[in-house]
Amino acid sequence: MKKNGLMYLFTMLGMCGTVGAAVGVCMGTAGLFYSHIANDLSISSGSVSMMYTITALSSAFSGLLIPLILKKENMLKPLIIGASILSCGGTFLLSTASNIWLLYIYSVIRGVGAGMLSFVLATSVINNWFYARNGLMVSIAMAFSGLPGVLLSNIITNVILASGWRFGYVFVTIVMLVFCAPAILLPIRLRPQSIGMEPYGYEDYLKYREANKDKVVFQASNGQFNPFSIEMISLLLFTIFVCIIAGMLQHLPSFALSLGFTASIGALMSSMASTANIVSKLMYGVLTDKIGSHKTSVFCALINFAAVIMMMLIHTPVTMIAGAFMFGFSFANSATAMSVLTRETFGMENYTRVYPIIAFTGSTSNALGVTLLGMLYDATGSYYTNLILTLILQGSVILITLNLLRRKKAAQA
Repeated sequence: MKKNGLMYLFTMLGMCGTVGAAVGVCMGTAGLFYSHIANDLSISSGSVSMMYTITALSSAFSGLLIPLILKKENMLKPLIIGASILSCGGTFLLSTASNIWLLYIYSVIRGVGAGMLSFVLATSVINNWFYARNGLMVSIAMAFSGLPGVLLSNIITNVILASGWRFGYVFVTIVMLVFCAPAILLPIRLRPQSIGMEPYGYEDYLKYREANKDKVVFQASNGQFNPFSIEMISLLLFTIFVCIIAGMLQHLPSFALSLGFTASIGALMSSMASTANIVSKLMYGVLTDKIGSHKTSVFCALINFAAVIMMMLIHTPVTMIAGAFMFGFSFANSATAMSVLTRETFGMENYTRVYPIIAFTGSTSNALGVTLLGMLYDATGSYYTNLILTLILQGSVILITLNLLRRKKAAQA
C-alpha cells in the first residue's frame, strides 16, 4: 500500500514538473527577455516578441503528436526525455543567438519540446492514474503553469540585469532541467495497470458504472466520437473564447497606463493576475469535485465578468488591482476547464483523441488573441473596446457552458 501511494505521488510530481518546465518557465518567463534582446541586438521589440508566438504555435502543433507517440506504453519515458532535451536545448541555444532568425529557429525547437511536455501529456497521464479527485489533481498540475512566473520572475530579472540576457537563458535552462528531473528520474508509468495497480478511485468508478449502466454516457456510450457534434463545436467555441479573454491579461499593465496610473500599479496588476492564475486553478479543482465542472466554469466566468465591469467603471488603485486579481480567474477556464470539460463531455475513452485538438485550438487562439487585442487597441485608441469584447465573449462562454450542462443532463436522463 505504501508503494502504491508513492506511485501516485511520483506521478503527480512528474506531471507537475513537466507543466512547470514547459508552461511556467518556458512560456511564463519569456517576456522578461524581449526588451534586453531588442536593445542588445538593435532589433525592434515587435520582432523579438514574435518569439513568443512562434514558441506557442510550435508547442500547439507538437502537442497533437502526443496521442500517436503514447500508443505504446513504453514510450512515455523516451517522450519525456526527448522533449526535455528539445525544450532545454532550444532554451540554451537562445543564449548563443546573434540575429533574429536564429532566435526564431531556436524558439521553434524549444516550442516543440515544450508542447510535448505540457498540458496534453500531463492530463493524459493524470486521467489514467486518478479516477477520483481527478479535477483536483488536474488543477494542481495546471497551477504549476503559473507558479514559476510568480516565484521566479524577479529572480530571473535580477539575473538578466546582473549578467545579461544570454546568461539569463542559461539560468532558465537550468531551472527547466530541475523541473523536468522528477519526470525523468522517478519511475512513473503511463498507466497504473502496467505495474499491477489500479487508478485511484477505481472501485468507486466501477460501482458508478454498474449503477448507471442503463444511462447514456454523454457522447461516449459506444466509444465513438463525432467531431461535428454540437458538443464538439460548443467546446471549441468555449476554448477559443476563454483563450482570447486570457490574452487580455497581457494588456492589463498598458490599460492601467492608458488611464493615467503609474507603471508600478500596472506591474502590481500583472502580479495579482498571476497570483489568481494559481489560486483559481486550485479552487477550480476543489469546486469541480463538489459541484461539477460546468457550474465551476460559470462561477469563474462570472467573477471575470464582474472584474471587467469594475475596471471599466471605477478607476482607483484598489479597484484596478482587485479587478486584475478577479480577472485572473479566467486562467481556470483557459487551462483546467478545457481538460476537465473534455473528459466529462467525451469520456475517458475519447480524451486522447479530443483534448489535443482542444489544446491546439486554445494555444493558437491565445497566441493570436494577444495580437488581435493589441491591433484592436491600435485601431480604436482605447482599451474599452477590448473590455467590451471581453464581456461579449465571457457572456457567450456562460451560455455555452450552461447549454453543455443541459445537454449532458438530457443525455443521462
